[in-house]
Amino acid sequence: MRRVHDPQLAADILQDAAVTTLEKLRAGEIAQPGSIGGYLYRVALNHLRNYRRKDRSAISSSADLESVPDGTECPDIAEIDRARWAHAARQMLDDLPTARDRDVLIRFYLNDESKEDICAALGLSDEHFNRVIFRARNRFRALLERRGYTKLDVLSLAACGLCAGAVCSVLASGGRVAI
Repeated sequence: MRRVHDPQLAADILQDAAVTTLEKLRAGEIAQPGSIGGYLYRVALNHLRNYRRKDRSAISSSADLESVPDGTECPDIAEIDRARWAHAARQMLDDLPTARDRDVLIRFYLNDESKEDICAALGLSDEHFNRVIFRARNRFRALLERRGYTKLDVLSLAACGLCAGAVCSVLASGGRVAI
């Protein structure tokens, strides 16, 4: 009862455990019939575990997922969130001391320009672009940390689904952590 907190459920599980124990006893499958109390207890715990497994599958059934709207049904909400986060990121990017860092991050992450286009416009080689964007992300991350944001804050927002993908990449990508 103390593991279940429902007297009716506890009685049902105990009855099922008693039936299983009696069947095993009659079939001679219990090695030490003298310790039947401990055997009954373990069988009851197994029945409780099996009940919880069945109960959990009912809670997380896929039938309820159909009623949850996804981003395609509400494109306006997704665009509003993306626009709002892009605006917030642009405000933070404006505070970067280097114009090239700001330009590369905005073009690559917010404007979704290809790496090749950015390299051609700025006269960068492929390898040099990788160094430039790596340093720009590090400077942006340092700016965020100076303002009191941590990687955990940004990752928490991403996990909650509040950030648009591109903004999360700008905020949290880097040497070891990338979203």
